[in-house]
Order: sequence, then structure tokens, then C-alpha cells
Amino acid sequence: MIIGIIGLGTVGFGTVDILTKEKERLEKEIGEDVIVKYGCALENPGLPEGIIYTDDFKEVLNDPEVDVVVELIGGLTFAKTIILSALESGKHVVTANKALIAHHGQELFEAARKNNVNIFYEASVGGGIPVVVPAKESLIANNIKKIEGILNGTTNFILSLMETDNLDFSEALRIAKNLGYVEADDSLDLDGYDAAHKIAILAMNAFHIFFDFDLINTTGIRSVTKVDMDFAKKLGYRIKLIAQAKKLEDSIGIDVSPTLVPMTDIVGNVMDAYNVVEITNDYVENVLFYGKGAGRYVTASAVVADIMKTHNKELWTHDYTYTDKITPIDVSKYYIHTSEPIEIDYEESYTDKGEYIYITNEISIHDVEEAIKGKDYVLFKVRD
Repeated sequence: MIIGIIGLGTVGFGTVDILTKEKERLEKEIGEDVIVKYGCALENPGLPEGIIYTDDFKEVLNDPEVDVVVELIGGLTFAKTIILSALESGKHVVTANKALIAHHGQELFEAARKNNVNIFYEASVGGGIPVVVPAKESLIANNIKKIEGILNGTTNFILSLMETDNLDFSEALRIAKNLGYVEADDSLDLDGYDAAHKIAILAMNAFHIFFDFDLINTTGIRSVTKVDMDFAKKLGYRIKLIAQAKKLEDSIGIDVSPTLVPMTDIVGNVMDAYNVVEITNDYVENVLFYGKGAGRYVTASAVVADIMKTHNKELWTHDYTYTDKITPIDVSKYYIHTSEPIEIDYEESYTDKGEYIYITNEISIHDVEEAIKGKDYVLFKVRD
């Protein structure tokens, strides 16, 4: 196979590095030459000898020798143009572009099918954690009921730091930014959109649907305070940014929100920049995937695995139907923090110096809103 890599940033150059260092072993694994012909970026980061540098992605797309185009520039504009052009030229595509798949997956997959080629995107969810392929292939005997987990390492790092180092949100955010964990557009991390992109992709494959990404109800972690983290801990919980998707009676429920997770739960003990995905099935029941969700070689590992998958001639089908029945998951247990007592069906409660904390039984958000109407409150979901 002959490969053209477009985008030579952290992950792109990591991909070149792995393909160069592991060339002999990878070729032995698939029984085929593995040749990186092009590296494309605005600047040459110092490509290994033998790889052609270009700053014009059209040079890669127009070369009939290139079998596989690897798109690692991100974004929704040029990346979409590159991927569609590659597919229309009969080239397989590998991408880590979660936003593009979440927003335009249906168009991209239809173009791939029309041109009898594949688009692989394992690295778009969970970095190097193999979850997209196992969920789509290894769990095929199962009907997936629910997917939930920690899908954004940056917010998990911030929340972990707030707990372990007794910091408020702004202090933990500053440290995360100094370490390079936060996206240039920090709303992608802090407001939950990055996690929403990832749960959208997992839900698409789990439930065989296409849908408008903007239907997903997304809440980030800006409202999480050290005070509520401390109250949660006294009750045996940690606050995590949880993305979830599940089958409801008349819709598919998908949302992202800060959620209290029991400290006795595996998910509640996933700390720092790690990710975890839990898939609930009818036959194998619960399956967990855990690991680092970002990093040069972590994500590049998934990219390289996808490149190797293009060696197989079988097409990855996405014959899904479009639905607009995407709703928030409103029936849940809830954490409510108010400055005065309320009437609500609760499982446990805690009072401290005029602060009232409730963990409700499973209840609809409508009933919660009725109970807290006209009061100051903090409201989070609680994982069973």
C-alpha cells in the first residue's frame, strides 16, 4: 500500500514515526509493502528520508499511486474537501476527525460506498483505545442497549485535579492549559462538545442511525464547583463528565453532562486524562474499554491500525437510517443542592450549615424542575 498523510502535527508526525519504525513488522503482518510516499503540511517537520514533502494536498490526491489518504488536519472545511476528493478518486481514507464524522458522517459514508472504498475512524473516539472497531465488529452478535463513559480526557484531568489537589475550577483549568491538554477552542472540552462528537459516533454505529448532531443535549463542566465535589464525595460519589446513549421507548437518548458516579464504580475511579467506555449488551452484558484518550503515539497507534485495515478488501458498511428522534435522557437519579429544603422523592439527603443536598430516586426532570422552581440550586445527574 502507498500512503499519503495530510497533516503533520502531533498525531500526523507520530503516525509517520510508527510507520517508519515498524515498517518491516507491519509488512510481515499484512503481506504487503507499506510505503509512506507523501507527508503534507504547511511546514516540513523533518520527514524521514524517502518521504516526499509537499504543502499542496492536491498533489497527494492526484497521485494515482496513492491507495490510502490519511487526513489529520481536523476541522470541518478543508478536511471534508480532502476526504470527499480522496473517496471520489477511489482511495481509502483514514481519519481521526471526530467533529467531521459526527456532523457529516452520512455524506462521507455514502461517498465511500458509492466509490467502493472504506473510511476508517477508530482514532476519532478514545485516542488509542480500540472501541469503534470492537463495538461495530466484535459485538455484532449483541444488541447494544447503552453506551456511557468518560470520553474527554481534558475534563477528567481537570475534575481529578480539583479533587486531589483541592483546587477550584479556574486553577485546575490553568494547569491543564499550561500542560497543553486543552483545545485551542476550549469550549470543545469544557462545554462537552468533544465528548458529544464521540458519543455521536458510538451511537451511530450502535443503533445504526444517522442524525443531526445538534439534537444532542450537551452540558459541560464550567458549573462544577469544589463545594459540590466535596458534598458528592461525602455521599460516596465523584463528579465526572459522562456521555451516554441508550435506547428509550420512542427515541434514542443521547446526552453529555456532569454526573455523580459512585466511588465504588470502576468508572468513578478513572482519573487524570484517562478515558473509559462501558457498553451494555444483551448477551455479553457489560464490556469496558479503558486507556489514554489522547497523545501523539496513543492516537497515532489507532491511525496506523486503521491504515492496516485498508489492506482487507471487505467494505465497512454504514447502511443506516436517518432519525430525528434524538432526545435527552431525562429520567435519572439526580443530585440537588439547594439553600432550603424541598419536597422530592429522595434516596438519601445531607444537611450542612444551611445547605441541603439530595440524591433522588429515579425521577423525571419535569418533577425535579417542579420541586426546585423559584429556588437557587445546583443540579447534576447521578449514575446508578
